[in-house]
Amino acid sequence: MKISTFLTKNLNIIKRPELKFIQYPKQIQKDVFVRQSTENFKILNYQKCTNLKDAALFAEKYFGVKNFNITDLTSANLLNRTFTKIYNVTKGKAEFPPIVSVIQRRNSRFSGNCGVLHIEVIKNPYMENDIIHEIGHYNHRKCSLNFDKMGKLQELIASGIEDFSIYDKFRKDKKSLNLIKKQVRPYATSSALEFVACAFVSIINGKNLLPEIYNLYKKYEGPFANLFITNRLK
Repeated sequence: MKISTFLTKNLNIIKRPELKFIQYPKQIQKDVFVRQSTENFKILNYQKCTNLKDAALFAEKYFGVKNFNITDLTSANLLNRTFTKIYNVTKGKAEFPPIVSVIQRRNSRFSGNCGVLHIEVIKNPYMENDIIHEIGHYNHRKCSLNFDKMGKLQELIASGIEDFSIYDKFRKDKKSLNLIKKQVRPYATSSALEFVACAFVSIINGKNLLPEIYNLYKKYEGPFANLFITNRLK
């Protein structure tokens, strides 16, 4: 996974008036949990599409996707099915980017990218988890004012960020890192940002995590933490 900004030349879509719904961290710093009442939530039923046009329309209607950059039906259906899963587990609270892309690329260091307005994933056998991972980043960015300070050391340096305090505290907490490695996955120990995204994948997939993991997830401002904790206690 790579956190990135989207090149301006590829963002003509943001000029469209229908994208006024897009929100940024400072606008929703109170908490994304209160954006929609779960009392009004209705389970979204996914139906497999038979062509790319219908898949794009489904993504736009239910998830607000305006630029559906997917050229094969299998990937399109997988993405919509995965978005539906995220939508239902978060009780309709998850936000989805207006630009989504699935691309074929060999010898890539990354399985996906996340920007302010987009996610991009590389087509591969584990793409479903990669999609969930990037949506985790996308929502984390929206609800955390410290998002940019939670990356890996090399990412912080490359972005010109000089405040390494969150990274240092996360990496020095060996007890938590050992727990994260066992409960989530080893890659989740690379930074607080990757921990949140990896934990998001585990939660969306229904994995039974220890309370300590949920506490860490909330500590690092993981999206929908209160909702996830409440669901676990039921």
